[in-house]
Amino acid sequence: KIIILGAGQGQIPFIKICKEKKCYVIVIGRKEHAPGFELADKVYYIDIKEKELILDIAKKEKVDAVLSDQSDYAVPTIAYVSEKMGLKSIGYDRALNYTDKYRMRVHAKLGGINVPRFFKAGEIGILREGAKKLRYPLMMKPLDSAGSRGIHKIVSEEGLAEAFCDSSSHSTTGEVIVEEYICGKEYIVDGFGIEDQYINLDIGEKEYFDKRDTYISKMCMFTSVDMVTDENEKKVLDANKRLVSYLGLPYGITHAEYILEDVTNKVYLVEIAARGGGIYLSSDLTPRATGIPTNEFLIEYILNGENKDFRSFKLERKVTAWMCFELVPGSVTKISGISRTCEIQGVFKVCLDNLYVGKEILPLINDLGKFGPILIEADSREKCCEIMSEVKSTLKIETTDVSGKKYGIVW
Repeated sequence: KIIILGAGQGQIPFIKICKEKKCYVIVIGRKEHAPGFELADKVYYIDIKEKELILDIAKKEKVDAVLSDQSDYAVPTIAYVSEKMGLKSIGYDRALNYTDKYRMRVHAKLGGINVPRFFKAGEIGILREGAKKLRYPLMMKPLDSAGSRGIHKIVSEEGLAEAFCDSSSHSTTGEVIVEEYICGKEYIVDGFGIEDQYINLDIGEKEYFDKRDTYISKMCMFTSVDMVTDENEKKVLDANKRLVSYLGLPYGITHAEYILEDVTNKVYLVEIAARGGGIYLSSDLTPRATGIPTNEFLIEYILNGENKDFRSFKLERKVTAWMCFELVPGSVTKISGISRTCEIQGVFKVCLDNLYVGKEILPLINDLGKFGPILIEADSREKCCEIMSEVKSTLKIETTDVSGKKYGIVW
């Protein structure tokens, strides 16, 4: 009997694997329409951050494990409940190091990983004083949020108050992290470990929509680390292994972001999480790029204690990617090419069920407002780019605004 925290699309692979293993699955999440609830044997409508309430449920249900994937909010709750019940746990204190962005930076710095100069603030006075000691532009982020919500680039003192009002509203504590802006190329690294055996699996390159001072990703391409020859990418991979080694990870999936600074060529931490990456990364993209089914391995370890000797693994050499798009606000008036997109060689998943003629489109302000993803697999980065170009020329969606003007997809 297990609990899975969160009922969104990202939890579906976890639920299905557990059901295949004949588990009784209890899904906990807020009372809203979510596909995970439909697959559950039992449901509790509770915010997944309510760790004491979930501990009471876990005790009452006498569960054998508490799991989740792709949710930062679930990580501390899982660790707390599991630790209190004597189940496998990464430890509550360690879980906070992987979710609280201030603690994360403090420990990364102690572990010898580069971080921008930073501070945290929970009120405007502390924010203004702290900002005086840093160099603009600055980045402001909620202390413990995800999904690109509440992230702001601030170019002068005049922008602090407005950014703080939004950013703090997305933080469970009302606190924000402020740090100096690092200009450079961004990388993602996904890894996996069991019983202190840890390996990097893939490295990703992300692109963002062209929206001023907003950081909403539109594409990310992942390459098996066995294909990496670039020295800068090797530096990023080395930094990730050193950071995980310092933070410690008894078991689990990691998803981290780094920036390779343009001038100094130093690797800086953006953030690291002890969970799978979103947009089908841990369930589909990483396994297809590397041959390592991280979700299944993690569940087998937690439920049955089954270990894997990663030192003997030979990773597959593949490239995978997800791509999303933006629609101009208005009403959807035409959709074509979805079935032909599904038939493109290398495209293995097209997630556009939420699109239909007549749908009203709102402005894109965070990750929740973009459309897709479309998932791709290829033998090289060049081939992956070719497939993405074919997708862009095949899929056609039109919106019409209140004035009658028509717009196409914004890739």
